[in-house]
Amino acid sequence: MVCGRIERSAIDAEASTNPVVLVEVLSDSTEAYDRGEKFAHYRRIPSLREYLLVSQAEPHLEVFRRTSSGTWELVEAGPGDRLRLESIAVGLAVDEVFASALGG
Repeated sequence: MVCGRIERSAIDAEASTNPVVLVEVLSDSTEAYDRGEKFAHYRRIPSLREYLLVSQAEPHLEVFRRTSSGTWELVEAGPGDRLRLESIAVGLAVDEVFASALGG
């Protein structure tokens, strides 16, 4: 998600260089990469404020949020919870996010 004008990569015209929120749907084959090397790369993006990880296996959301001091904090939400994406002022109800995906 980008707020404002989209800035494009010089290498890949389809890639934005100024995301505010990035969302990854985790899979067994890519979860370690998404949490590790990929997130390390994403943390170097100055505009990025939140990195949302969505479980495929269970109703569970995790958001890594950049704090005002530049560190990253983790906030998790499960069934019955709401998770707020502060950078775009959006609340996500976990049960609603997973209602169709997990047959709920």
